[in-house]
Amino acid sequence: ERHQVPLTKGRLVQDNLSKFAALVAFLTRITPVYSAKNSPWVRIVELIGLTILIVLSSQVMFLWLMLILMLVHLLILPGSVIITISKKLCKLLLVSLVVLLPSLLLQANNIGLFLARIALIMLNISIFLSITSWPQFIQGLKQLHLPNVIILTLDITMKYVYTLGVYIQELLSSIKLRTFGQHVNRRVLGVIIGQVYLSAKKRTSDLYQAMLLRGYNSNNVASWRLSWNKYDVISMGELLLAIVAYCLIRGVVA
Repeated sequence: ERHQVPLTKGRLVQDNLSKFAALVAFLTRITPVYSAKNSPWVRIVELIGLTILIVLSSQVMFLWLMLILMLVHLLILPGSVIITISKKLCKLLLVSLVVLLPSLLLQANNIGLFLARIALIMLNISIFLSITSWPQFIQGLKQLHLPNVIILTLDITMKYVYTLGVYIQELLSSIKLRTFGQHVNRRVLGVIIGQVYLSAKKRTSDLYQAMLLRGYNSNNVASWRLSWNKYDVISMGELLLAIVAYCLIRGVVA
């Protein structure tokens, strides 16, 4: 039975168990929070296209149009998904502000425009992450015919992150059981890092040997063909309209 033991000190294990459980649950999620009807490769193209347009634009009117477009995307999503996107957006904005704080302090003008671009880009990424799972993202990269080495490296990396997450979760659970209700010294963090390193090294070596024995080569990766449906046409139409609006607004201002 699961039982939480209240500890006044040494909550290192208890706090991190929940975090790693959430990480493992996220990496094992095959289906996204909301099942989008357009193809994965179209979502990737739309994400990259809109992000490039937002970065290149210096016109407030175009940024307003992008905000309206993304709000329309939010309107078709369930309320629970919108809440998830809002939480994800807040975290991304917080990290972005911390990273970009020196640039904001040194920049004398157009700070509002700079922040508006960052907010729109983070909102676009949050929507994409909420409607696209990791397997769908890999499928989209295959449909776009990216080099197999890049796709395989990304796929193996994420699977190893999941494997190490499970291993760390098991390690923390064993420490929790051995120190039931007792104070946990924070020096155990160094032991955990050492165990994770040794485990990762061993698993990587085992995978390499298994691939050699099975005669793996880059041509064994299955390829995906581009698929079209009416929702893909709508998404590409939105991207095309955004490009036309960007060119028109830029031409009028110039």
